[in-house]
Amino acid sequence: MTVFDADILSMFAKADAIHLLKRLFAEKGVMTSKIRDEISVPLEYGYIFPLEVLSTIKTVSLSNQALEKYEKLQEDLSLGKGELEAIAYCKTENSVFATNDIKARKLAKHAGVSVVSLQAILKALWKKKIMTKEEVGQLLAKIKDTDNLALSGAVEREIFAEANSGEKDGC
Repeated sequence: MTVFDADILSMFAKADAIHLLKRLFAEKGVMTSKIRDEISVPLEYGYIFPLEVLSTIKTVSLSNQALEKYEKLQEDLSLGKGELEAIAYCKTENSVFATNDIKARKLAKHAGVSVVSLQAILKALWKKKIMTKEEVGQLLAKIKDTDNLALSGAVEREIFAEANSGEKDGC
């Protein structure tokens, strides 16, 4: 199972591409309740992109063990509650965490959680023949435009490189 953070869900929702996450992760992509709360906030300001996420991505509950882990992780004030809850869930349920947040990736890896980045997701879309490289390029352009995302040239080259990088693609 893969737990998506609000940022990944938001990027794909704004680009009308939640269906690609569902397809890539074979229906095993989920969010926690705090991530659901985060993704819902834009609804209060009239944005509708969260509706597809809320109707498509299942929300999972934390076990007592995951709640205890979450309480301990809350000592790290550099991350939001959604990321901390996702890391706690992934740690206790042996799940993968999909995030574009560098701090969240570092904390998750430190906690022993496997992590998937945005670039790994995009790369997996063409490697698994869900999309062509050109289509992934168009999707990336749309994500950059709709989410005001800036990526370095090195990160973009990593997405389209034929050889696998050291980052776990988790897909």
